[in-house]
Parts: sequence; C-alpha cells; structure tokens
Amino acid sequence: MEIVVVGAAGRTGRLFVGKALEAGHAVTALLRDPAGLPVEHERLTKVRGDVFDPDTLTGPLDGKDAVVVALGVTGRAATTVFSEGVRNIVAAARGGGVRRLVAMSSAGLETGHLPVLQRFVAGFVVHRIYRNIHLDLARMEAEIESGGVPEWTILRVPMLTDGPATPGYRTVIGGHLPKASRAARANVADCLLACLGDPATHRRRVEVAD
Repeated sequence: MEIVVVGAAGRTGRLFVGKALEAGHAVTALLRDPAGLPVEHERLTKVRGDVFDPDTLTGPLDGKDAVVVALGVTGRAATTVFSEGVRNIVAAARGGGVRRLVAMSSAGLETGHLPVLQRFVAGFVVHRIYRNIHLDLARMEAEIESGGVPEWTILRVPMLTDGPATPGYRTVIGGHLPKASRAARANVADCLLACLGDPATHRRRVEVAD
C-alpha cells in the first residue's frame, strides 16, 4: 500500500511511519520541515508540504492508496489546523483518487456515556482546558464525513502516553470503551495501521484505549 502520512513528525505520526515501513508499505511523509523526521528508509519519501497550502498537497496525494492524518498542536489556543487542514487534505485526496482516509481525533468529544463523576471531570477538562482544540476536532470530523473520501475512519483516542506498546489494547467500532482513560501512542499507531486494512471500520468511528 502507498500511504501518505500527515503529521509524520509528531510523536504518534513517527511511530506510525515506523510501523507502516516495518509492515512493507511505501510511505510518503508530508512535512513542513523534512528534517523534523530523522528517519531514512528506501520506502520512505519525505515531501515538504503544509496543510494550510492546498497547492503543496495535490502532488503528494495523487494516485496514493490511503492518507493517514495524525495532526497535533502545541498549546491550547483557538485553532483551525484540524478542520482547515483536513478540508484541504480531503480535497486533494478526492482530486487524486484516494479512497481511504484514517484520521486521529479525540474520545473527549463524547462524554455522555460516562459515569456521572467521570463525566463531570471529563466535561471540565474538555470545556475548560481543551475547549478550543475539541471545537476544531469536531469541525474536522464533520469535514471528513461530508468531504467525499468514501472510505474514511475516525480514530478517537483518550489521553496519550509514551509508554511501550501492549498486545492487549482495546478497540471498539461505533461504540465506547469503559474506563478508557489513556492509550500509549505506540498502541494508537498500531491501531491506525490496523484500521487501514479493515473494511469494517469504513465510514465508522473507532475508539482505542489501553
């Protein structure tokens, strides 16, 4: 499979690139600064691009099999990097004939299924601390659903940690995981790769947690 990775320089994106290469895929890493991904491999191509500049997306996505979006931000200020970035990615994917898209989002976008105390704490965290980020992630999900890439998957993750991969991490398609407070980035990267090849995740939201 030929995969474009957006956000390849981030902590989760780097792990995904490594796993995809280990699995035998060809990877195009779309980077604002190619030096931000200190990895070299015969099946890895680094391309300078910016999700806010649609002209830099068209070529790298043209004719590829899939695009994985692992965007992130620093700080908690208002942002459009997720929604505007994905809008441009989806347009380039649609124009380049890419049918498969997997994007990382947040499990914190839905808290109504949680127990009362956990829902209260999660609501405080989401609405007071990460409100701006979650608002834009919600807009991003709407862009994906309506954007025209037919085989999309949204992977919702809880708080991310830098722990090692574990074989027993949990996932659910179209539902919610109990006690899903955190996930190792290595597990999320593995789940992103697994979702790519799983038709059961097409046009669905998936939750993952340790």
